Amino acid sequence: MSLPHASKRRGRLAAALATSVLLLGACGGADSGGDALADVPFTATDGAAASLSTFRGTPIVVNLWATWCAPCVKEMPAFDEVATEQAAQPSGVRIIGVNVGDSTQAATEFATELGISYPQYTDPDGELSTALHVTGYPATAFVDADGKLLDVHQGAFTADELRAAIARNFPDAATEGSQP
Repeated sequence: MSLPHASKRRGRLAAALATSVLLLGACGGADSGGDALADVPFTATDGAAASLSTFRGTPIVVNLWATWCAPCVKEMPAFDEVATEQAAQPSGVRIIGVNVGDSTQAATEFATELGISYPQYTDPDGELSTALHVTGYPATAFVDADGKLLDVHQGAFTADELRAAIARNFPDAATEGSQP
């Protein structure tokens, strides 16, 4: 094989990758989805169907996670801490976890073993992740009380980073008296 062929192949691959990145950027964004996003189904731990529209009227933080994702597991106690703080606030934001890819039983047992108390759901087929344009885990979506997607953060949060993201996305529902 000659070097010019490999160089041309790398050039075509780079061009294809650049085009894909541009297309993904054009398709994604915090305001994509609208009502269609609100109706993407996921499952409650009791087997009941749920969707983001289930939570209409309340600002919601949706943490997408998987049992095999080490950063997901590491951040779950921080989400639990902040969820407890938010539940104590009159205008608190609701925090839920949505496991992607595991069975409801496996995800529930895993969260229970970790001592996680905020509500858990499953998205075994990854429909919600796809609708949110998530490309890696953990990922966290911020949805206002009207069901509008405000932001999708990819990567882990500490408790303080999560508090700051909640304050940024939901300034009217920021926790009073919580740590900065």
